[in-house]
Amino acid sequence: MTTFDDRGVESKRRKMGFWMGNARVKATTLHSFKGWESRLLVVQITRASSDDSLALVYAGLTRLKRNVRGSHLTVVCSAPELAGFGRRWPEQG
Repeated sequence: MTTFDDRGVESKRRKMGFWMGNARVKATTLHSFKGWESRLLVVQITRASSDDSLALVYAGLTRLKRNVRGSHLTVVCSAPELAGFGRRWPEQG
């Protein structure tokens, strides 16, 4: 199930049914996911070249919901601007 549709009315209908649907895997944009949370997330980052795109990345990463059964976040990043981020992590202590 996705929320992707170029037709405004159909896109809105899909977004409203997105969260209330069954437990299937669902795909949407971070713009459509704002305000929602989930205990299982996969966030794909394709660009991080502006303050707006970095804010969107942050918003996506903070959509993980804490749960007694555990929470899982997977980040798939192909943004060249963030290529060195993981390499700098150990240096930050």
